[in-house]
Amino acid sequence: MDIDTPTKSAAKYGLPDDEIVAEIPVYLTQQISKNLHILQYLQKEGTIEPRVLLPKVARIKPIHGQMEMDIALDVQSPMYNRERGLELGVGLGDNGRLLDITTLVSSDIPMSSTYAAGVVVDGALHLTPIGKLTQLRPSLKYLDRVAEKERAASRLDMDDEDDEKKEVKAQTVQVTVRSAQAEEALRLQQRSVAFIQQKLEEEPWSKLSYFDVGSDESNTVAARLIAKNTSDLVCKETPDEYLAKIIGSTEANVFEND
Repeated sequence: MDIDTPTKSAAKYGLPDDEIVAEIPVYLTQQISKNLHILQYLQKEGTIEPRVLLPKVARIKPIHGQMEMDIALDVQSPMYNRERGLELGVGLGDNGRLLDITTLVSSDIPMSSTYAAGVVVDGALHLTPIGKLTQLRPSLKYLDRVAEKERAASRLDMDDEDDEKKEVKAQTVQVTVRSAQAEEALRLQQRSVAFIQQKLEEEPWSKLSYFDVGSDESNTVAARLIAKNTSDLVCKETPDEYLAKIIGSTEANVFEND
């Protein structure tokens, strides 16, 4: 497909006085829009090269959309503290195991703008709207497990000392019927953040396959970023209405210089 030579100046489009060097067709496709996410690795700057953050294990909770990825740590590095690694490795569930992974956990971020993935093929730009913006942060749950095991060991020692002093006391069980107000309060509680977090914790993990850039599976998905239908669309809205849906504003000064 040939790239057209522009027939109008930038001013004719309401743009700043800058040279337009080419006009190319733009196609919109939503083949994989709902499953297309932006993943932000907060610990990394700039471009992430292939295989740099290749996870050993990846998993997902499909209902809530939460993801986790276990990234291998370089335990052979001279900067790695093996003694401390053994202490923290208890938080992974196995005594005597080194802390040899860091777990990245996803957190969905509200999208304040419209994002799209674009590829240029044969002189045409193909756009796919992004369905979700997700940040990946290191999980420190292993520290909670280490502290929990230390508290459990401490409680066990105290229980051994106090076993002979304890007396069993009878407890009364009271059965109550909730009022309409109590039922409403319960419904509000169930909609609370704590309830949502509880439901998230209860959902089991499902295995998630990870395919890096350049793999056959990745290339197959990337091919679906190219629109199949390239026929001209008939717009039923004015240009201002269409732009308002995309960028949320059609004020006259959008393209003006300060």
